[in-house]
Amino acid sequence: MPRSWMFLARSLGISLALLLVYSSAYGQDPLHPPVIPQLKPLVKLVGFLNATPASTNVQPILTLKLPGDKKHYTFLVTEMKVMAGPLRTPDSILSEVKPYTPNFHVRASREIATQIASATSIERLTILAEYSRADRALQIQSFEKSGDDERQ
Repeated sequence: MPRSWMFLARSLGISLALLLVYSSAYGQDPLHPPVIPQLKPLVKLVGFLNATPASTNVQPILTLKLPGDKKHYTFLVTEMKVMAGPLRTPDSILSEVKPYTPNFHVRASREIATQIASATSIERLTILAEYSRADRALQIQSFEKSGDDERQ
């Protein structure tokens, strides 16, 4: 009988050791995947702020919310391009924001926001911004005004 007890003790010891090894391996936090920043498309918008469109207008009219301003501004888009980032089309971005008012929340420095708000309806604006799908925000990278009235 002592041999059977030794066999039983050895078997229990091995089983217990294996159980401890496996439980310590599975009890640890799983490896977390590295955090990869979401790429955002870089969008170029060309158009006119608060312009009165022609009755035959087929160009999109967007509503912009500038930082620090409670007013919503309309933006007649004459050209929109996706310059870089994930494969998106201007139409897909416009269809995403279409049901919402305002369509875009603008993130920019106070200086740029003031320049945009002060634009007249005949000044053509060119906005280069990063588009965030999560909150429909345009993070302005660059901004340009020109006096050319090229509305179509």
